[in-house]
Amino acid sequence: MFRFLFIFSLVLLAGANLQGQSDVVQNIKLSVFSVAYAEGHQTIYLTNSKNEVSEIRLSTANILGPYETMVDADSNVMLRTKGKTEEGAAIYPPIAQFKLPGNIKEPLAILVPSSGDQAYRVLVVERSLDKFPNGSYTLINFSPLEIRGLVGKTRVIAPAKKITRFNPSSNKETLLDVHFKYQREDDWKTFGRTRWVNEKNKRTLLLAYPDSKTKRMKIKGIPVRPTQSHRDEKR
Repeated sequence: MFRFLFIFSLVLLAGANLQGQSDVVQNIKLSVFSVAYAEGHQTIYLTNSKNEVSEIRLSTANILGPYETMVDADSNVMLRTKGKTEEGAAIYPPIAQFKLPGNIKEPLAILVPSSGDQAYRVLVVERSLDKFPNGSYTLINFSPLEIRGLVGKTRVIAPAKKITRFNPSSNKETLLDVHFKYQREDDWKTFGRTRWVNEKNKRTLLLAYPDSKTKRMKIKGIPVRPTQSHRDEKR
């Protein structure tokens, strides 16, 4: 469904070499969301510096985690599968590698299936409350088309293959009229028209993409629920 995403310019990747790994590592907390499943890899594994393993059955409906995993001195993070040696011991070979941006406080890894030498390509976005506050939306426009929207009285412009953040919570209305259009040649075509509850204490990740079967633009919302650290901040 998302083959066109392989050229997505915002995907933050390391090179194709999955073999080497720096001896200097540290642990981070990583959240995970899968746009779709790579064949044979609906379950992935993360390992930390203590060789502890997190088994993650991916979801296309919910953000999972965060999980503790390690990042090496070159800021590389590995996604792994599970296998066995000839002796029957469990091993965790890498199936994808991505580079963690240095300015990300609470990374959310968005996985996109790949037909290349990695099972997934990975886009990393910020999950922290200071960059992704309550009442706001993070819109990832996976399409090659510009999107414009109106959420209540809040205007949204989302360039092609970019991340756009907006916050309509200052609108006084309880229900917000929502209207999204995408640019088609010299015209604009509506692909989303509905009403949203003005939820000032919640956050939402939005994905906009063209459906591979119908060729129509779609938009999908995923709730970004509080992590334990966010609950602790409120105490």
